[in-house]
Amino acid sequence: MNTVVLTLISGVLTSASSAPLDGLHVQGKNLLDKGKAVHLRGVCVGDVILARKDRLGDYRVLAKDWKCNTVRIGVAPSSWKHDDKKKVFAELKKEVKAARAQGLYVLIDWHAIGWPDGYFQKSSVKDLYDSSFSLATDFWKSCAKEFKGDNRVGFHLWCEPLYTEKDWETPYGSTWPKLKPFFDRLIADIRKQGARNLVIASGNRWAYDLNGIKQNPIKDSNVAYEWHVYGGHDKNDPKLWAKALGEVHTFAPVIVSEWGFQADTTGHYKGTPEDFGKPFVKFMRERKLHWTAWCYHPEWGPVMLEKDWKTPTAYGKFVKNLLAEGK
Repeated sequence: MNTVVLTLISGVLTSASSAPLDGLHVQGKNLLDKGKAVHLRGVCVGDVILARKDRLGDYRVLAKDWKCNTVRIGVAPSSWKHDDKKKVFAELKKEVKAARAQGLYVLIDWHAIGWPDGYFQKSSVKDLYDSSFSLATDFWKSCAKEFKGDNRVGFHLWCEPLYTEKDWETPYGSTWPKLKPFFDRLIADIRKQGARNLVIASGNRWAYDLNGIKQNPIKDSNVAYEWHVYGGHDKNDPKLWAKALGEVHTFAPVIVSEWGFQADTTGHYKGTPEDFGKPFVKFMRERKLHWTAWCYHPEWGPVMLEKDWKTPTAYGKFVKNLLAEGK
């Protein structure tokens, strides 16, 4: 009798352990959902307080019309720091719920730009990119508790690490050993809440320098890496993009969670489909990189929308057409 019972229990455990995992999970350099490969493609929509007032209907448009399968939803440190946290989190939950109702994967973005407990980029909005590590920890613990039941929600731990104000002068890969321990601590806190959600870590230089990660990766079993590239980065030279990527895509999933261009600007993302868009898309496809383009908004540049929130800009048309290709 005991032998039969043990055999039955063993069979159940084996069956459960071999069942495909539900939601986003890393397997080598791929992302899987229920055992099937997933290629994330979509857009960023900005901060839930500063950019998303009364915009829940956008997710149906993005899923049905724009053909996204993923959206990246942001929370700025200033919102978490200075607004009512309950209100901010309620807005985030509404956004995530609306996106998930349309079948979209959701990547939550802690939109800090700076170094944990160090330098952070200044803005006209007070503490917009505040890099307080305790602030980030508090936010991610809240997210872990709330979203641990839905593994189609991923966590972008830190938008753009920035060691100094002149980060372009920082040698490639030199800061990763200093940055990794902060990610390790955030991930540990998330896992302590029982959340197994995909976590996404980024490198220095506004998430552009991923050097050093391949040689010293994060040990968590469900981690991907984040990369940001805009028009004009390294003079749009694919060889230099490859150098910045640091071969991370050869062993782990890489999500280009911000990329874009805009011809009619003097900003750092100035570019066209010919000099940046098409070459960069080719670069991503050759390496099977996941992506969410920035930004589905009429003011947060590079902008995909005209002021009416409906008409795509030239850049918006480029992204929409790319999404329609489904690859």
